[in-house]
Amino acid sequence: MSNTSDYRQQLDQIESQLHPNDKKYFQDLQLYLLTKNLVRSDEQALTLELLTMGQDFLDASQHGETATEFFGNEPAALADALLAELPRSTRWQRLQFIGILVLISWFFLLLGAGTTTGLQINWLLLILVPFIEIMAIELIFKIMNHHVYDAQPHSTLQYILVSGVTLATIALIVGLTISVPRIAPWSVSLLPNPWGILVQICQLIIYLGLLGFVLIKKRRRQ
Repeated sequence: MSNTSDYRQQLDQIESQLHPNDKKYFQDLQLYLLTKNLVRSDEQALTLELLTMGQDFLDASQHGETATEFFGNEPAALADALLAELPRSTRWQRLQFIGILVLISWFFLLLGAGTTTGLQINWLLLILVPFIEIMAIELIFKIMNHHVYDAQPHSTLQYILVSGVTLATIALIVGLTISVPRIAPWSVSLLPNPWGILVQICQLIIYLGLLGFVLIKKRRRQ
């Protein structure tokens, strides 16, 4: 059965055959759709729909029809209507996306929490940092989506906003890492060695296992 990676490869092949103006129109449409709802849309269903649209348009373009003529002058409205009809991602798909972000955040937080006596676990940071990162990603996607169909494209403003959100997120996480242990010492627990070392080894195994699983899955799709 075909998967999202296969669909994307076929989409790339279709785009390579389009006129530059039509290619930009179709790429903008894809970007708008993919950044509209982040993990709330079913990516595979959305990519399959884009592939079907691309194949239909490629046939039409060979008879001289442009993307604007085929899809219309209101691509944002078309995209919104399309998203309303497509299935939503399942709860398990959303949990997978969030879970990966949480695991990566915990890995780096715990990686630097080791001491000679044990592992200093800041429970408050383990909650706040993933939450901040997810909100930052959501905001970045909203900025990207908002600027796809600006009447007057503000690419420079978009880069400034995305860079600003990224830097602000990093600064906030660093600030919390420094200040939370002082403001809320009750949130810090010491897990003495060798248990602290065991936890770090276990989380390293989990992280490497997850990374290996993703790489193997990607290789099998190619």
